[in-house]
Amino acid sequence: MRKSKYLILSGIYFNFDDDLTDIINVKKLIKNQNILDLFRFDKIKSIKNIQVKEENINFIYLPQNIEIIDNFAFYINQIKILDLSNCIKLKNIELGAFEENQIKQLKLPENIEIINRFSFNENQIEILDLSNCIKLKKIEYYAFSSNPLKEIKILGNIEIEYGEKNKDDFWNKFVKYYNDTDKKSGDYKLENNKWQWYPL
Repeated sequence: MRKSKYLILSGIYFNFDDDLTDIINVKKLIKNQNILDLFRFDKIKSIKNIQVKEENINFIYLPQNIEIIDNFAFYINQIKILDLSNCIKLKNIELGAFEENQIKQLKLPENIEIINRFSFNENQIEILDLSNCIKLKKIEYYAFSSNPLKEIKILGNIEIEYGEKNKDDFWNKFVKYYNDTDKKSGDYKLENNKWQWYPL
């Protein structure tokens, strides 16, 4: 059995602001870790400018009070399963926050409102379930591009931006179909390289 190198929040790995609510820098020792566990640290409200990117993080556990995951915060890692459903104060996923990972399973909080461009670009998501995201208002272009999508569960009347590049991308095809079908709630399935609508 392979042992994980488990990273618990510590001054050995991070620099903090004075009130311990923000991680402001990551130290070089993080390179030897593959699990980032911040779950118990409720004072942390933002992960910004820390550049936990191009590392070997496989799993992350974030506290429920997290409000900001900044641009490219976890860009180019090895994250495989991402469960943010407990992050009840998280409203935005910022630009490229989880771009170029290995995410296959994704759960977002019901209070999420905006998923910014390239947030989950280049991952391994096949089934994207956003049906619990009852406050979701907008998904910017290319947010889920370059994923091997086969099924998308989503609510209606969400503004989803269509990207002009790579029109054959599964996400772009879905966005066009979703917008052309009056933005209906549904269980959309890719069949014979075309999206089909089914009721949730």
